[in-house]
Amino acid sequence: MNNLAIRVSNISKEYRLGVIRRSSRKVHRQKNSSLPSSGSQQRFWALDDVSFDVAKGEVMGVIGGNGAGKSTLLKILSGITMPTKGRAVIVGRSASLL
Repeated sequence: MNNLAIRVSNISKEYRLGVIRRSSRKVHRQKNSSLPSSGSQQRFWALDDVSFDVAKGEVMGVIGGNGAGKSTLLKILSGITMPTKGRAVIVGRSASLL
């Protein structure tokens, strides 16, 4: 791993649609709105078992269609979002343009 800048191992990210956290500001603002019930959950996998390595000095671009998981991957690499499964390790500095 001496020559690696980024190592992504088996990254998966699951979102549960229809779930609103109780501590969300949006919930506090919308006191009279009808919120989805917990029984209407849908699971959506934005990323499923993604693995790759990027060596030091390499440049990487992420391309794909709408809903392919590009922004989710960059958010995980930036530390904004945690993966549901897997691990991402970045050695040194990185920048992601979202």
